[in-house]
Amino acid sequence: MSDHLESLILTEARRQNLLPNADAVRQAAIDLAGASLTPQNLIHLPGIGSISPADYIRSLRDQMPEGFCSIDSESHTAKPSNSLTERYRAEIAASRKQSPIDLARYTGVTRQHLEERYGAAKAK
Repeated sequence: MSDHLESLILTEARRQNLLPNADAVRQAAIDLAGASLTPQNLIHLPGIGSISPADYIRSLRDQMPEGFCSIDSESHTAKPSNSLTERYRAEIAASRKQSPIDLARYTGVTRQHLEERYGAAKAK
């Protein structure tokens, strides 16, 4: 996507009171690869047709609503979207809630090791 098309898309999103995140801008770059601007200020996609920037922003927002937030909202500065740290925190919290291992399911050496482990944990 050329710089001119990118700035046109960002300007149109701001005109609609929307703030696109990096994922939305990346998707726009993918969608508009090879596109050009017509004299009527439409985006021309070779082999597909033309679309106005306003219609493209509405279509992109319908496809990925999580990629946009309102300029007026304060939430766009509050939290990053789906960070690795948040996923790790959720995974750790979920593992803390798991019940202990059911010893009745195990026999032999595995059961002996588990009993030793639980015995050592209770002794502490």
